[in-house]
Amino acid sequence: MSRLRTLVSRLPYHSIRSRMLLIALLPALFTEFGLVAYFTTQSLDTAERALLARADNAANHLGDALTYALVSGDTSLAQSLLAAEVRNSQLAHARVVDRSGSVFAGQGQRPAGNHVVRRMSVSLPRTELAEDALYASAGPAIPSVLGQVEVSVTRDAVESFTRGALLRAAMLMLAALTLTGMVAWHLSGRLASQLNHVSRVVARLARDDLSVRTHLPVRGEVGQLAAGVNLMANALQAQRSQMEARIQAATADLAAKKDMAERANMAKSRFFAAASHDLRQPLHALSLFVATLKARNRQSETQPLIDNIEASTAAMELLFNALLDISRLDAGAIEPHPVHFSLDRLFADLDKQFSALATDKQLSLRFRGSAPALYSDPLLLERILVNLIANAIRYTDDGGVLVTCRRRGCTVRLAVYDTGRGIPVDQQESVFQEFVQLHNAARDRSKGLGLGLAIVSRLGRLLGHRVLLRSRPGHGSVFSIDVPLGDPTLIQAASPPASPGKMPADALVLLIDDESAILRGMAELFDNWNIDLVTAHSAGEAEQWLASIERIPDVIVSDYRLPDDDGLAVIARLRTHFGHNIPAILVTGDTAPETLQRITKAGLPLLHKPLRPAKLRALLTHLIQQSRADAVG
Repeated sequence: MSRLRTLVSRLPYHSIRSRMLLIALLPALFTEFGLVAYFTTQSLDTAERALLARADNAANHLGDALTYALVSGDTSLAQSLLAAEVRNSQLAHARVVDRSGSVFAGQGQRPAGNHVVRRMSVSLPRTELAEDALYASAGPAIPSVLGQVEVSVTRDAVESFTRGALLRAAMLMLAALTLTGMVAWHLSGRLASQLNHVSRVVARLARDDLSVRTHLPVRGEVGQLAAGVNLMANALQAQRSQMEARIQAATADLAAKKDMAERANMAKSRFFAAASHDLRQPLHALSLFVATLKARNRQSETQPLIDNIEASTAAMELLFNALLDISRLDAGAIEPHPVHFSLDRLFADLDKQFSALATDKQLSLRFRGSAPALYSDPLLLERILVNLIANAIRYTDDGGVLVTCRRRGCTVRLAVYDTGRGIPVDQQESVFQEFVQLHNAARDRSKGLGLGLAIVSRLGRLLGHRVLLRSRPGHGSVFSIDVPLGDPTLIQAASPPASPGKMPADALVLLIDDESAILRGMAELFDNWNIDLVTAHSAGEAEQWLASIERIPDVIVSDYRLPDDDGLAVIARLRTHFGHNIPAILVTGDTAPETLQRITKAGLPLLHKPLRPAKLRALLTHLIQQSRADAVG
């Protein structure tokens, strides 16, 4: 039984056809086996009983027939009787012994194999015994038992019959199973074909072919299943048509809204760029005039007024520079340059930069932890930490700020802790957006502009460093950034800062700008620097002035946005006109991303309005000295 269960467990149940064959064949197999076993057993029992009856009958017959032969002592008669019985009853052997145990007569040999032996006593009949008793006085008495008959029958015939019966039973079972299997195979094949058809239809429906249908008659369970599949396909096709109509309507509506949003965004960008440029122009001129006024002022009573004007100008310049940084980051105009550098040196620079500010607010500023080296852009990473530390000091009234370094596997986590007011959980994402200040409802510019964390977020994405924030209102905040660990052996020694040098006395600078106020302010500034300057509103005017003095400028300083052409085209035109690759500087108040990308690809030095006079002079000195050194070399 255990072997049968194992066999059944190994049968393939994955198809309905195999299951139907199993269901049909197993009951038939058990039934036919039972019937064949029963009838075969009955036949074998009948043959066995017939064999035993034949042996018994032969023994009884000889026991009766051999009485006279034994009484008379007729051996030949006994032999003939035994031979006839062996022949008629198909005996293996037969013999008779007298009452002394001696063989009186015999026929055949007792078989050595499987056989049946029957014995029967040979006795006088009762009538003869009575007569013997009456005449007992006449002579000696005859004994009642004369001898014994022994016969044997071989089982070869029964065994042959048994083998034949089993063979016939096996053939009958095989024929019945074959017939049952053929019928079951035919019926299961038809059912499996119908189910496979339904399965293929369902598979095509799953592949989004909603036009396919089943073609089976609606009879029986499979027909009802096929009809259900068709109903499902009709419903899916109807829903798909409705969904496509809805998607088309929603897509059209979304496209219209997207177009409106893009036009609004483009309009906003154009307005912002135009407004930024237009505001930077007078601010640039104002900063030039303030620098000139401060240099020429000799009256002490007007110095505070000039300082206030300069401070206001610096505040506006700070706002414009922050907006410019965001524009440059969004435009992709800033490229990181990762190197291996020392963290200790960065911490030392930050401590020098913010220690006085923290002391003024009576806050403690501490730097803890160290790392062998970091791998990142040190300038951009410093800009991130500068904004985080400045924010921490700005919004902390009591306690202090702690900057830590902790190694975490292959990265170093730099964290800025403060004991400030904290940030609610629902507002921790919004603080990284532009102009968001939670504790500056009055927009006090001494508390920042709301652009520092927006720049931190963009710089973190640019560098590939994750910026995290944890904060609890009333318990302070923690801003952290994960930086890859560097290799101390690859840290390059910092080169000493180069001396700015002196501007050559015969240097000539060409300035092109369409704003007269800026030209006047730059002229006043260059007079204070004792640098020769030629100003022009366009490239054509510049060519006329330079032709009149018969000189080639050492440096071209051009505004980017000009009435007739942009600054790149003007610089290219002047270089072609003079046949010389004259060093050039672009100055612009434009913050449009496409403009910044175009200038960055040109590879020219770029200064943004309002520019710092000292930065302009340092750049001019560097370019002129480099140009003349290249000419000599």
